[in-house]
Order: sequence, then C-alpha cells, then structure tokens
Amino acid sequence: MSDTPPPARSVSLRQLFIWAIPFDLGLVGLLIVILMGWELWTGIGFVIAGALGTVMMIGQHYRIGPDGD
Repeated sequence: MSDTPPPARSVSLRQLFIWAIPFDLGLVGLLIVILMGWELWTGIGFVIAGALGTVMMIGQHYRIGPDGD
C-alpha cells in the first residue's frame, strides 16, 4: 500500500445517469408504496437502499473501499 492516491478519473454524463439508476428506482418504489397505501417506512427503505447502491457504484468507480486495489 502506498500513500499516493490513484489518478483522478473523469466522469461522463452517461456515467452520472448510470449512477442515478438505483436512487431513481428507490424513488419509484417510494411512489408505488404511497400509491398502494402500504407502510411509508417500506418506501423510505427503498430510497435508502437506492442511495446506498449509488454510493457503492461511485466507490467502485473511484476504487474506494476494501476492493479498491
């Protein structure tokens, strides 16, 4: 392990759209939960899971985390 950070990688507009997919699906899940009249916490869980999926995809792109070697 070295202390030098990996070189910065540019992000395209296409990559931003791909990263947004899990969060967008979480929002769609929240909308479905509201329309179906289910418990609101289920929809909030979908949004949180989508946000975490987006963060994981960004971390994978920048090679951050335990698999970043």
